[in-house]
Formats: sequence, C-alpha cells, structure tokens
Amino acid sequence: MSHPEFRNYGSTETRLIEECSELIHALAKFQRFGRHSVNPLIPLEQRITNEEYVRREILDVQQAILNLLSAWGETE
Repeated sequence: MSHPEFRNYGSTETRLIEECSELIHALAKFQRFGRHSVNPLIPLEQRITNEEYVRREILDVQQAILNLLSAWGETE
C-alpha cells in the first residue's frame, strides 16, 4: 500500500505497475516461506501472515485497476 504522502504521485499506470510488483513480491514470500509464515524482523504487534499480506496486496491491485479505469473514463 502506498504511503499516504505519495498516494497520488505518478501516473495511474505507474501506480498500478507498482502495486502489481508489490503483489508479486508478496506471492514470492508466500511461495518461498509458506502461507502462515511471518516476517520475524517486523515488530510482533505489526506482524501478519504471508496469506494476509497477499490478500492486502490483491486489494491494493484491485483498487489500482479501478483507479486506472476511472482515469480512462471507464465506468465498469
């Protein structure tokens, strides 16, 4: 997910590309370390499983797609 300060920085196409790359990264972690694994370097109260990480990134990609379609004038 984008840092709020940079949420509208760059084109909608660029933001979609970035979100897709974040999803790819999350899926690679999921595949490599497993669905229920967590990043041990993240503070305990902020840890999420790789599965949750992938789910969040999917939602971000979906929103980026909707933003792009909206920018292109698509309604659906």
